[in-house]
Amino acid sequence: MMAPPSRLIARMSLCVLFCLPLFAFGQDSKRADNLQIFRFWGEPVPSVALRISLQRQALWDDSGQDALNPSGLQLRFEKIDEKPMPDGRSAARYRIFAAGAPENKVFSLDYWPVGKEVTGDDSDLYVNTQGLLMIHRPKPEQEMSFTAGADELEITAETDTAEPIRYALTSKDGDLKIFRTLVPHPVIANDQGCSLEVRIAEPHGAAVLVIAGGFPEKAKVPLVLQSEGVKTSEMLVTDSNGHGVMAGIPSVLGKAQGMLKAAAEGPNCLPSVVLPWTADLHPAPAEKTKKH
Repeated sequence: MMAPPSRLIARMSLCVLFCLPLFAFGQDSKRADNLQIFRFWGEPVPSVALRISLQRQALWDDSGQDALNPSGLQLRFEKIDEKPMPDGRSAARYRIFAAGAPENKVFSLDYWPVGKEVTGDDSDLYVNTQGLLMIHRPKPEQEMSFTAGADELEITAETDTAEPIRYALTSKDGDLKIFRTLVPHPVIANDQGCSLEVRIAEPHGAAVLVIAGGFPEKAKVPLVLQSEGVKTSEMLVTDSNGHGVMAGIPSVLGKAQGMLKAAAEGPNCLPSVVLPWTADLHPAPAEKTKKH
């Protein structure tokens, strides 16, 4: 069955995000020539496919105000509960808010787990006055509600530490798209107003994103990276908000697994994070999305 024209427009807007890889971060527009990518001595240059994937992930994470989201709307995830799973991970349930999204539009939700393709559900979704995402148009008594029981959309995220899931809420008329990345178990350090976070970009930490915030604007922030006794130093470039992103490959020669340590130096801060990595393993199971 051919998708309706409005849905095709929405899919094309997602394609623009994924099919135009040459974007940079640490610029005011957050989109220019290249995403910075680190690797340790002796490791091969990342493949074109991996570089494109890393750029896409960083672009999704930093997306905000653009032609189809002039107000810079963002999704917000509110945790409902969390429970342990048999495989040792935990499954967290969330409701989703899109505050400021118009109530007269019909939406659909796409999501992108690490190591998987973007997955979409064409089911109709709606928002109430609070921006609560619902599976049908809100009833009069639900217009101002922050919860709606079986009538709200629920997502369940089964993730490892530092593993993100990326979501995009798109209006079916193709006029609005709202992105946001959910990290149920973040690895982030805060120090004197500065922050440093590391996110898994390939399954089991075979590639990562290092994200800095609260640093001087338009600055080159010294970033020291260590993995199993091997060390490299980089300069992470920030934008006018003091935000910067760098991607990287934490593996080192002769090691199948290890620990990546990253530290960023600001004028009065030195946040540092640690993340285990394992090379050349199959991807973990995908995140699950369900509705009541």
